[in-house]
Amino acid sequence: MIYQFLKYLFKLTLETFFKVFRVTGHDNIPDGPVIFVANHPSTLMDPVVIATILKRPVYFLAAAEFMGKGLVTKFMQAFLNMIPVYRPDTLPGEAKKNADVFYKCFEHLGKDGAILIFPEGSSVTQRKIRPLKTGSVRIALGAEAESGKTVNIVPIGLNYSNPHQFRSECFVSIGKPLNSKMDALKNSSSDNLAKDFTELVEESLRENVIHLEDESVFELFEKINKIVLHEKQNNDGKTPTHQQQFDIGQHIQDSIAYFSKEHPEEVQKLSTKLDQYIERVEFNNVTDASISRGNPKISWSEYFRVIFGLPIYGLGLVTNAPPYYLSSFLFQKMKVGDQFRGSIILNLGLVMFLIWYVVWGVVFANMGGAWWYGILGTLIMYVSGKFTLKYLTLMNIRKQKGNWLKLLKRKRNIFESLKADRKAIIDDIMRYDRQFKESKLV
Repeated sequence: MIYQFLKYLFKLTLETFFKVFRVTGHDNIPDGPVIFVANHPSTLMDPVVIATILKRPVYFLAAAEFMGKGLVTKFMQAFLNMIPVYRPDTLPGEAKKNADVFYKCFEHLGKDGAILIFPEGSSVTQRKIRPLKTGSVRIALGAEAESGKTVNIVPIGLNYSNPHQFRSECFVSIGKPLNSKMDALKNSSSDNLAKDFTELVEESLRENVIHLEDESVFELFEKINKIVLHEKQNNDGKTPTHQQQFDIGQHIQDSIAYFSKEHPEEVQKLSTKLDQYIERVEFNNVTDASISRGNPKISWSEYFRVIFGLPIYGLGLVTNAPPYYLSSFLFQKMKVGDQFRGSIILNLGLVMFLIWYVVWGVVFANMGGAWWYGILGTLIMYVSGKFTLKYLTLMNIRKQKGNWLKLLKRKRNIFESLKADRKAIIDDIMRYDRQFKESKLV
Protein backbone atom coordinates (compact mmCIF):
# COMPACT_ATOMS: atom_id res chain seq x y z
CA MET A 1 0.00 0.00 0.00
CA ILE A 2 2.72 2.50 1.02
CA TYR A 3 4.87 1.47 -1.95
CA GLN A 4 2.01 2.03 -4.43
CA PHE A 5 1.00 5.34 -2.83
CA LEU A 6 4.57 6.70 -3.01
CA LYS A 7 4.92 5.40 -6.55
CA TYR A 8 1.85 7.41 -7.60
CA LEU A 9 3.09 10.56 -5.83
CA PHE A 10 6.54 10.29 -7.40
CA LYS A 11 5.01 9.76 -10.83
CA LEU A 12 3.19 13.10 -10.56
CA THR A 13 6.33 14.74 -9.17
CA LEU A 14 8.63 13.43 -11.91
CA GLU A 15 6.25 14.61 -14.63
CA THR A 16 6.56 18.10 -13.16
CA PHE A 17 10.28 17.99 -12.29
CA PHE A 18 11.26 17.02 -15.84
CA LYS A 19 10.26 19.14 -18.80
CA VAL A 20 10.47 15.98 -20.92
CA PHE A 21 10.03 12.51 -19.39
CA ARG A 22 9.85 9.67 -21.93
CA VAL A 23 10.29 5.90 -21.80
CA THR A 24 10.79 3.37 -24.61
CA GLY A 25 11.06 -0.41 -24.53
CA HIS A 26 8.19 -1.43 -22.22
CA ASP A 27 7.56 -4.36 -24.56
CA ASN A 28 11.01 -5.72 -23.72
CA ILE A 29 10.02 -6.56 -20.13
CA PRO A 30 9.29 -10.31 -19.82
CA ASP A 31 7.13 -12.14 -17.31
CA GLY A 32 8.67 -14.23 -14.55
CA PRO A 33 11.80 -13.48 -12.49
CA VAL A 34 13.71 -10.41 -13.72
CA ILE A 35 16.84 -8.55 -12.67
CA PHE A 36 16.82 -4.99 -13.98
CA VAL A 37 20.33 -3.50 -14.29
CA ALA A 38 20.80 0.24 -14.78
CA ASN A 39 23.45 2.94 -14.85
CA HIS A 40 23.62 5.15 -11.76
CA PRO A 41 24.17 8.90 -12.42
CA SER A 42 21.94 10.21 -9.60
CA THR A 43 21.90 8.44 -6.23
CA LEU A 44 18.23 8.55 -5.14
CA MET A 45 16.68 9.80 -8.38
CA ASP A 46 17.51 6.65 -10.35
CA PRO A 47 15.55 4.08 -8.29
CA VAL A 48 12.59 6.47 -8.09
CA VAL A 49 12.51 6.91 -11.88
CA ILE A 50 12.74 3.17 -12.54
CA ALA A 51 10.18 2.16 -9.90
CA THR A 52 7.78 4.74 -11.36
CA ILE A 53 8.00 3.50 -14.96
CA LEU A 54 7.67 -0.23 -14.12
CA LYS A 55 4.17 -1.65 -13.74
CA ARG A 56 5.26 -4.49 -11.46
CA PRO A 57 6.67 -3.93 -7.94
CA VAL A 58 10.46 -4.05 -7.81
CA TYR A 59 12.89 -4.74 -4.96
CA PHE A 60 15.98 -2.56 -4.70
CA LEU A 61 19.51 -3.52 -3.71
CA ALA A 62 20.64 -0.43 -1.79
CA ALA A 63 23.82 0.47 0.11
CA ALA A 64 23.20 -0.29 3.80
CA GLU A 65 24.78 2.97 4.96
CA PHE A 66 21.95 4.90 3.26
CA MET A 67 19.19 2.89 4.97
CA GLY A 68 19.68 4.05 8.53
CA LYS A 69 19.50 1.68 11.47
CA GLY A 70 16.96 -0.18 13.59
CA LEU A 71 13.33 0.64 12.84
CA VAL A 72 14.24 2.80 9.85
CA THR A 73 15.98 -0.12 8.16
CA LYS A 74 13.09 -2.46 8.96
CA PHE A 75 10.58 0.06 7.58
CA MET A 76 12.52 0.40 4.32
CA GLN A 77 12.77 -3.35 3.95
CA ALA A 78 9.12 -4.05 4.79
CA PHE A 79 7.38 -1.17 2.99
CA LEU A 80 9.82 0.23 0.41
CA ASN A 81 11.11 -3.12 -0.90
CA MET A 82 14.76 -2.38 -0.10
CA ILE A 83 17.43 -5.03 0.43
CA PRO A 84 20.56 -3.67 2.18
CA VAL A 85 23.97 -4.40 0.66
CA TYR A 86 27.04 -4.10 2.87
CA ARG A 87 29.84 -2.69 0.75
CA PRO A 88 33.33 -3.75 1.89
CA ASP A 89 34.81 -0.30 1.25
CA THR A 90 32.25 1.50 3.46
CA LEU A 91 31.17 -1.18 5.96
CA PRO A 92 34.05 -3.67 6.02
CA GLY A 93 33.02 -5.20 9.34
CA GLU A 94 29.55 -6.15 8.07
CA ALA A 95 30.37 -7.47 4.60
CA LYS A 96 29.75 -11.04 5.81
CA LYS A 97 26.02 -10.20 5.95
CA ASN A 98 25.93 -10.16 2.14
CA ALA A 99 25.40 -13.94 2.17
CA ASP A 100 21.88 -13.15 3.47
CA VAL A 101 21.45 -10.61 0.67
CA PHE A 102 22.01 -13.31 -1.94
CA TYR A 103 19.59 -15.63 -0.17
CA LYS A 104 16.84 -12.96 -0.08
CA CYS A 105 17.37 -12.29 -3.78
CA PHE A 106 17.19 -16.00 -4.63
CA GLU A 107 13.99 -16.29 -2.61
CA HIS A 108 12.35 -13.29 -4.24
CA LEU A 109 13.33 -14.31 -7.79
CA GLY A 110 12.11 -17.83 -7.07
CA LYS A 111 8.65 -16.28 -6.58
CA ASP A 112 8.83 -14.61 -10.03
CA GLY A 113 9.78 -11.28 -8.47
CA ALA A 114 11.76 -8.37 -9.90
CA ILE A 115 14.98 -6.86 -8.52
CA LEU A 116 16.75 -3.65 -9.47
CA ILE A 117 20.55 -3.53 -9.27
CA PHE A 118 22.99 -0.75 -10.12
CA PRO A 119 26.04 -2.84 -11.06
CA GLU A 120 28.42 0.13 -11.21
CA GLY A 121 28.33 -0.13 -7.42
CA SER A 122 28.17 3.61 -6.68
CA SER A 123 26.60 6.77 -8.07
CA VAL A 124 28.61 9.27 -10.13
CA THR A 125 27.06 11.88 -12.42
CA GLN A 126 28.77 11.01 -15.69
CA ARG A 127 27.70 10.34 -19.27
CA LYS A 128 29.41 6.96 -19.35
CA ILE A 129 29.12 3.40 -18.10
CA ARG A 130 31.76 2.63 -15.48
CA PRO A 131 33.19 -0.90 -15.00
CA LEU A 132 30.50 -3.18 -13.56
CA LYS A 133 30.59 -5.42 -10.51
CA THR A 134 29.71 -9.08 -11.07
CA GLY A 135 27.03 -9.21 -8.33
CA SER A 136 23.98 -8.97 -10.61
CA VAL A 137 25.16 -11.85 -12.78
CA ARG A 138 26.12 -14.02 -9.79
CA ILE A 139 22.66 -13.45 -8.30
CA ALA A 140 21.02 -14.44 -11.60
CA LEU A 141 23.09 -17.63 -11.89
CA GLY A 142 22.54 -18.50 -8.23
CA ALA A 143 18.78 -17.94 -8.45
CA GLU A 144 18.55 -20.13 -11.53
CA ALA A 145 20.44 -22.90 -9.73
CA GLU A 146 18.19 -22.56 -6.67
CA SER A 147 14.80 -22.38 -8.38
CA GLY A 148 15.39 -23.99 -11.75
CA LYS A 149 13.72 -20.98 -13.38
CA THR A 150 15.26 -18.77 -16.06
CA VAL A 151 16.11 -15.37 -14.59
CA ASN A 152 15.97 -12.63 -17.22
CA ILE A 153 18.43 -9.75 -17.06
CA VAL A 154 17.03 -6.54 -18.60
CA PRO A 155 19.21 -3.41 -19.09
CA ILE A 156 17.75 0.04 -18.41
CA GLY A 157 19.56 3.14 -19.65
CA LEU A 158 18.94 6.40 -17.77
CA ASN A 159 19.68 9.42 -19.96
CA TYR A 160 19.35 12.78 -18.21
CA SER A 161 20.17 16.15 -19.72
CA ASN A 162 20.92 17.10 -16.10
CA PRO A 163 19.49 14.98 -13.24
CA HIS A 164 20.10 17.79 -10.73
CA GLN A 165 18.23 20.56 -12.54
CA PHE A 166 14.53 21.34 -12.37
CA ARG A 167 12.78 21.24 -15.79
CA SER A 168 15.56 19.23 -17.42
CA GLU A 169 14.94 16.14 -19.59
CA CYS A 170 14.91 12.39 -18.91
CA PHE A 171 14.85 9.64 -21.52
CA VAL A 172 14.71 6.02 -20.31
CA SER A 173 15.62 3.21 -22.70
CA ILE A 174 14.61 -0.32 -21.66
CA GLY A 175 16.72 -2.83 -23.58
CA LYS A 176 15.97 -6.38 -24.64
CA PRO A 177 16.51 -9.29 -22.21
CA LEU A 178 20.02 -10.74 -22.42
CA ASN A 179 19.17 -14.38 -21.85
CA SER A 180 19.53 -15.56 -25.44
CA LYS A 181 23.05 -14.12 -25.55
CA MET A 182 23.81 -15.52 -22.11
CA ASP A 183 22.60 -18.98 -23.12
CA ALA A 184 25.17 -18.98 -25.92
CA LEU A 185 27.91 -18.19 -23.40
CA LYS A 186 26.73 -20.94 -21.04
CA ASN A 187 27.47 -23.49 -23.74
CA SER A 188 31.00 -22.17 -24.16
CA SER A 189 34.07 -23.53 -22.40
CA SER A 190 34.71 -20.30 -20.49
CA ASP A 191 36.30 -20.67 -17.06
CA ASN A 192 34.77 -17.42 -15.79
CA LEU A 193 31.11 -17.18 -16.78
CA ALA A 194 30.35 -14.40 -14.26
CA LYS A 195 33.01 -12.16 -15.80
CA ASP A 196 31.90 -12.96 -19.37
CA PHE A 197 28.23 -12.33 -18.50
CA THR A 198 29.11 -9.05 -16.80
CA GLU A 199 30.92 -7.86 -19.92
CA LEU A 200 27.76 -8.70 -21.86
CA VAL A 201 25.66 -6.68 -19.39
CA GLU A 202 28.07 -3.72 -19.70
CA GLU A 203 27.87 -3.85 -23.49
CA SER A 204 24.06 -3.90 -23.38
CA LEU A 205 23.94 -0.94 -20.99
CA ARG A 206 26.16 1.07 -23.32
CA GLU A 207 23.67 0.41 -26.10
CA ASN A 208 20.96 2.13 -24.04
CA VAL A 209 22.82 5.26 -22.87
CA ILE A 210 24.85 8.08 -24.31
CA HIS A 211 28.34 6.85 -23.42
CA LEU A 212 31.20 9.38 -23.60
CA GLU A 213 34.41 7.66 -22.57
CA ASP A 214 36.29 10.98 -22.57
CA GLU A 215 34.44 13.48 -20.39
CA SER A 216 36.40 16.38 -21.88
CA VAL A 217 34.30 16.11 -25.07
CA PHE A 218 30.98 16.40 -23.23
CA GLU A 219 30.42 20.07 -24.09
CA LEU A 220 31.37 19.41 -27.72
CA PHE A 221 28.88 16.55 -27.86
CA GLU A 222 26.10 18.77 -26.44
CA LYS A 223 26.74 21.51 -28.99
CA ILE A 224 26.92 19.18 -32.00
CA ASN A 225 23.86 17.26 -30.83
CA LYS A 226 21.71 20.40 -30.52
CA ILE A 227 22.73 21.74 -33.91
CA VAL A 228 22.15 18.41 -35.66
CA LEU A 229 18.72 17.99 -34.02
CA HIS A 230 17.70 21.52 -35.02
CA GLU A 231 18.87 20.85 -38.57
CA LYS A 232 16.91 17.58 -38.80
CA GLN A 233 13.79 19.28 -37.45
CA ASN A 234 14.18 22.09 -39.99
CA ASN A 235 14.68 19.62 -42.88
CA ASP A 236 11.87 17.22 -41.89
CA GLY A 237 9.42 19.89 -40.75
CA LYS A 238 8.75 18.10 -37.47
CA THR A 239 10.52 17.39 -34.21
CA PRO A 240 12.40 14.03 -34.16
CA THR A 241 10.91 11.45 -31.82
CA HIS A 242 12.77 10.82 -28.58
CA GLN A 243 13.99 7.48 -29.92
CA GLN A 244 15.31 9.25 -33.04
CA GLN A 245 16.99 11.88 -30.87
CA PHE A 246 18.62 9.13 -28.82
CA ASP A 247 19.81 7.28 -31.94
CA ILE A 248 21.28 10.51 -33.34
CA GLY A 249 23.06 11.12 -30.02
CA GLN A 250 24.60 7.64 -30.05
CA HIS A 251 25.81 8.14 -33.62
CA ILE A 252 27.40 11.47 -32.64
CA GLN A 253 29.05 9.91 -29.58
CA ASP A 254 30.63 7.22 -31.77
CA SER A 255 31.76 9.80 -34.33
CA ILE A 256 33.42 11.96 -31.68
CA ALA A 257 35.16 8.93 -30.16
CA TYR A 258 36.54 7.97 -33.59
CA PHE A 259 37.78 11.46 -34.52
CA SER A 260 39.21 12.13 -31.05
CA LYS A 261 41.39 9.07 -31.49
CA GLU A 262 42.20 9.21 -35.22
CA HIS A 263 42.01 12.93 -36.07
CA PRO A 264 42.17 15.04 -32.87
CA GLU A 265 43.15 18.15 -34.86
CA GLU A 266 39.81 18.00 -36.74
CA VAL A 267 37.93 17.79 -33.44
CA GLN A 268 39.76 20.87 -32.18
CA LYS A 269 38.95 22.83 -35.35
CA LEU A 270 35.25 22.00 -35.14
CA SER A 271 35.19 22.75 -31.42
CA THR A 272 36.71 26.19 -32.02
CA LYS A 273 34.19 26.97 -34.78
CA LEU A 274 31.30 25.92 -32.58
CA ASP A 275 32.50 27.99 -29.63
CA GLN A 276 32.84 31.12 -31.76
CA TYR A 277 29.43 30.60 -33.39
CA ILE A 278 27.57 29.94 -30.12
CA GLU A 279 29.27 32.90 -28.45
CA ARG A 280 27.99 35.17 -31.25
CA VAL A 281 24.50 33.63 -31.08
CA GLU A 282 24.26 34.23 -27.32
CA PHE A 283 25.69 37.76 -27.63
CA ASN A 284 22.83 38.65 -30.01
CA ASN A 285 20.18 37.13 -27.68
CA VAL A 286 19.01 34.53 -30.18
CA THR A 287 19.27 30.74 -30.32
CA ASP A 288 20.59 28.19 -32.79
CA ALA A 289 17.03 26.89 -33.17
CA SER A 290 15.83 30.29 -34.40
CA ILE A 291 18.79 30.64 -36.80
CA SER A 292 18.02 27.15 -38.12
CA ARG A 293 14.30 27.79 -38.67
CA GLY A 294 14.95 31.08 -40.42
CA ASN A 295 11.35 32.36 -40.36
CA PRO A 296 9.83 32.14 -36.87
CA LYS A 297 6.52 33.89 -37.46
CA ILE A 298 4.41 34.64 -34.40
CA SER A 299 0.97 33.18 -35.12
CA TRP A 300 -2.37 34.52 -33.96
CA SER A 301 -2.89 31.34 -31.94
CA GLU A 302 0.25 32.17 -29.93
CA TYR A 303 -1.04 35.67 -29.21
CA PHE A 304 -4.37 34.13 -28.21
CA ARG A 305 -2.73 31.65 -25.80
CA VAL A 306 -0.53 34.36 -24.28
CA ILE A 307 -3.43 36.76 -23.65
CA PHE A 308 -6.15 34.36 -22.55
CA GLY A 309 -3.77 32.09 -20.65
CA LEU A 310 -2.55 34.96 -18.46
CA PRO A 311 -5.26 34.59 -15.73
CA ILE A 312 -4.62 30.84 -15.37
CA TYR A 313 -0.88 31.53 -15.28
CA GLY A 314 -1.42 34.05 -12.51
CA LEU A 315 -3.56 31.61 -10.52
CA GLY A 316 -1.00 28.84 -10.89
CA LEU A 317 1.84 31.16 -9.93
CA VAL A 318 0.14 32.48 -6.79
CA THR A 319 -1.03 29.06 -5.58
CA ASN A 320 2.21 27.16 -6.29
CA ALA A 321 5.02 29.66 -5.78
CA PRO A 322 5.21 29.43 -1.93
CA PRO A 323 6.11 25.69 -1.71
CA TYR A 324 8.45 26.05 -4.69
CA TYR A 325 10.44 28.90 -3.18
CA LEU A 326 10.37 27.32 0.27
CA SER A 327 11.88 24.13 -1.21
CA SER A 328 14.56 26.20 -2.96
CA PHE A 329 15.32 28.11 0.25
CA LEU A 330 15.68 24.93 2.32
CA PHE A 331 17.87 23.32 -0.35
CA GLN A 332 20.23 26.30 -0.31
CA LYS A 333 20.68 25.83 3.43
CA MET A 334 21.65 22.17 3.06
CA LYS A 335 25.12 20.78 2.39
CA VAL A 336 24.57 18.15 -0.26
CA GLY A 337 27.02 16.03 -2.27
CA ASP A 338 26.89 16.49 -6.03
CA GLN A 339 25.36 13.06 -6.67
CA PHE A 340 22.49 13.83 -4.24
CA ARG A 341 21.49 17.27 -5.54
CA GLY A 342 18.68 16.25 -7.91
CA SER A 343 17.35 13.64 -5.48
CA ILE A 344 17.13 16.14 -2.62
CA ILE A 345 15.48 18.78 -4.82
CA LEU A 346 12.91 16.21 -5.97
CA ASN A 347 12.11 14.94 -2.49
CA LEU A 348 11.98 18.41 -0.91
CA GLY A 349 9.58 19.52 -3.61
CA LEU A 350 7.40 16.46 -3.10
CA VAL A 351 7.17 16.99 0.67
CA MET A 352 6.58 20.76 0.50
CA PHE A 353 3.91 20.54 -2.20
CA LEU A 354 2.20 17.60 -0.50
CA ILE A 355 1.94 19.51 2.79
CA TRP A 356 0.82 22.66 0.96
CA TYR A 357 -1.92 20.85 -0.99
CA VAL A 358 -3.17 18.91 2.05
CA VAL A 359 -3.44 22.11 4.11
CA TRP A 360 -5.33 23.95 1.39
CA GLY A 361 -7.47 20.87 0.74
CA VAL A 362 -8.63 21.00 4.35
CA VAL A 363 -9.24 24.77 4.09
CA PHE A 364 -11.30 24.37 0.89
CA ALA A 365 -13.31 21.50 2.40
CA ASN A 366 -14.17 23.58 5.48
CA MET A 367 -15.04 26.63 3.41
CA GLY A 368 -17.32 24.65 1.09
CA GLY A 369 -18.80 22.44 3.76
CA ALA A 370 -18.01 19.19 1.90
CA TRP A 371 -14.93 17.03 1.33
CA TRP A 372 -15.17 17.25 -2.45
CA TYR A 373 -14.52 21.01 -2.27
CA GLY A 374 -11.08 20.11 -0.91
CA ILE A 375 -10.43 17.68 -3.76
CA LEU A 376 -11.65 20.18 -6.36
CA GLY A 377 -9.60 23.04 -4.88
CA THR A 378 -6.33 21.11 -4.78
CA LEU A 379 -6.96 19.75 -8.28
CA ILE A 380 -7.36 23.32 -9.59
CA MET A 381 -4.12 24.31 -7.86
CA TYR A 382 -2.24 21.37 -9.40
CA VAL A 383 -3.62 21.83 -12.93
CA SER A 384 -3.03 25.59 -12.92
CA GLY A 385 0.52 24.99 -11.66
CA LYS A 386 1.22 22.61 -14.56
CA PHE A 387 -0.25 25.19 -16.95
CA THR A 388 2.05 27.86 -15.47
CA LEU A 389 5.12 25.81 -16.40
CA LYS A 390 3.85 25.39 -19.97
CA TYR A 391 2.98 29.09 -20.14
CA LEU A 392 6.54 30.02 -19.12
CA THR A 393 7.86 27.78 -21.91
CA LEU A 394 5.49 29.47 -24.38
CA MET A 395 6.66 32.92 -23.25
CA ASN A 396 10.29 31.88 -23.64
CA ILE A 397 9.64 30.73 -27.21
CA ARG A 398 7.77 33.97 -27.88
CA LYS A 399 10.74 35.94 -26.54
CA GLN A 400 13.19 34.01 -28.73
CA LYS A 401 11.10 34.70 -31.82
CA GLY A 402 10.91 38.39 -30.90
CA ASN A 403 14.69 38.59 -30.51
CA TRP A 404 15.17 36.86 -33.87
CA LEU A 405 12.83 39.30 -35.64
CA LYS A 406 14.62 42.29 -34.08
CA LEU A 407 17.97 40.96 -35.26
CA LEU A 408 16.65 40.36 -38.76
CA LYS A 409 15.09 43.82 -38.92
CA ARG A 410 17.86 45.93 -37.38
CA LYS A 411 21.04 43.94 -38.06
CA ARG A 412 20.36 41.82 -41.11
CA ASN A 413 24.08 41.63 -41.94
CA ILE A 414 24.76 39.97 -38.57
CA PHE A 415 21.90 37.55 -39.12
CA GLU A 416 23.23 36.59 -42.56
CA SER A 417 26.70 36.17 -41.07
CA LEU A 418 25.37 33.82 -38.37
CA LYS A 419 23.52 31.79 -41.02
CA ALA A 420 26.74 31.49 -43.03
CA ASP A 421 28.70 30.39 -39.96
CA ARG A 422 26.06 27.80 -39.15
CA LYS A 423 26.03 26.44 -42.72
CA ALA A 424 29.82 26.06 -42.62
CA ILE A 425 29.54 24.09 -39.36
CA ILE A 426 26.79 21.86 -40.78
CA ASP A 427 28.92 21.24 -43.90
CA ASP A 428 31.85 20.23 -41.67
CA ILE A 429 29.64 17.91 -39.60
CA MET A 430 28.27 16.26 -42.74
CA ARG A 431 31.79 15.80 -44.12
CA TYR A 432 33.02 14.26 -40.87
CA ASP A 433 29.96 12.03 -40.81
CA ARG A 434 30.75 10.69 -44.29
CA GLN A 435 34.35 10.02 -43.24
CA PHE A 436 33.18 8.20 -40.12
CA LYS A 437 30.75 6.00 -42.07
CA GLU A 438 33.48 5.19 -44.61
CA SER A 439 35.85 4.23 -41.78
CA LYS A 440 33.34 1.63 -40.55
CA LEU A 441 33.25 0.01 -43.99
CA VAL A 442 37.00 -0.52 -44.10
